[in-house]
Amino acid sequence: MLKHVVLIKFNPDVDDSYIAAVGEKVDALPRAIEQVRSVAYGSDVALTSGSCDFAIVIDLFKAEDYEAYAAHETHLELVELIKKGVESRTVVDFEC
Repeated sequence: MLKHVVLIKFNPDVDDSYIAAVGEKVDALPRAIEQVRSVAYGSDVALTSGSCDFAIVIDLFKAEDYEAYAAHETHLELVELIKKGVESRTVVDFEC
């Protein structure tokens, strides 16, 4: 399995409706993209200083599935939405 992890620091002007819209787009991924096994996401609970605001974890069946996932229209719509409200982002992909 491949885990695709995206850590996001939002712009200061982002509101709850924007964050909810991001969550809705993430929830749509497994229904739209057959390579997506499962998803998880959530806002930081602020236990550690300097942490990001939001995390998205996408489980793909195998590393070779990433190319199809990345090029899929539903994923690209999520990327465009995130770009509108992101100050910075970090991505980690790892096999487990």
